[in-house]
Amino acid sequence: MPRAPRVVVVGDVALDVRVTPGRPAVPGADVPAAIRTGAGGAGANTAAWLAHLGAEVTMVGRVGDDPAGRAAARDLADAGVRPVLAVDGDAPTCTVVVLLGDGERTMLSDRGAAARLHPDDIPDLDGVDHLHLSGYVLLDESSRAAGRVALAAAAARGLSRSVDPQAAPGLTGRFREWVRGVDLLLPNADELAALGPDPLVPGVGAVAATRGAAGAIWEDGDGTWAVPAPRATVVDPTGAGDAFDAGLLVAWLGGAGPVEALRAGCAAGSAAVTVPGARPSPSRTNLW
Repeated sequence: MPRAPRVVVVGDVALDVRVTPGRPAVPGADVPAAIRTGAGGAGANTAAWLAHLGAEVTMVGRVGDDPAGRAAARDLADAGVRPVLAVDGDAPTCTVVVLLGDGERTMLSDRGAAARLHPDDIPDLDGVDHLHLSGYVLLDESSRAAGRVALAAAAARGLSRSVDPQAAPGLTGRFREWVRGVDLLLPNADELAALGPDPLVPGVGAVAATRGAAGAIWEDGDGTWAVPAPRATVVDPTGAGDAFDAGLLVAWLGGAGPVEALRAGCAAGSAAVTVPGARPSPSRTNLW
């Protein structure tokens, strides 16, 4: 039986506050809503999905010295992820308010302690196969040095590396420099467009981009491949891209080619949208 891939994820660990208004919000009004809290953070979501799909995962991040930070560590451990979380005494755990409606979502984010991730928070990467970095770490000047140290340390050890850009508005030319040489970029359609007419940054092995209900596309030096997304009833799109990353990475690290890897990513992303929240449910059957 193949050995499980050993992956380190560097990124945000957050508390998600999901809000579904009962009717359109009106300034000055008291609008009834369904409000639920849950585990979140793009990096932590991907880590939980990676573990769900059979990888050995370590999650590296920074949380506040508060109940949300302690709960986040427990949630990761319960999901089968090894948490390596620095505790910040001066900033709260990252919190994201997710406004849901009509199958879409709007996020209001306070990165808090996650924005203070420090190069010293990056652990030794011996015994690891792959490093996955959440783009939020690079896009925020206050955590950028930690992200660049993580990528450099992985390169020095000969690890494969992937980056999810995460936010189209921040994808300037400098971002292309920061991710030069990584094996995989994992953007969505908006992020792919923001990367420019030629998303294959010199030295980047491949780009695997999600296109929502249209599926996903893979582009590398050998060609372009596309697969459709499985049909799914959208309950909550939060975390679908994070799940896609995990599904694709587990398949790719196991030796899958572009089409098989894309199909695995789309299967995980489609499964993620069918339930509330951004993490795999403890009761959900392993996708494989």
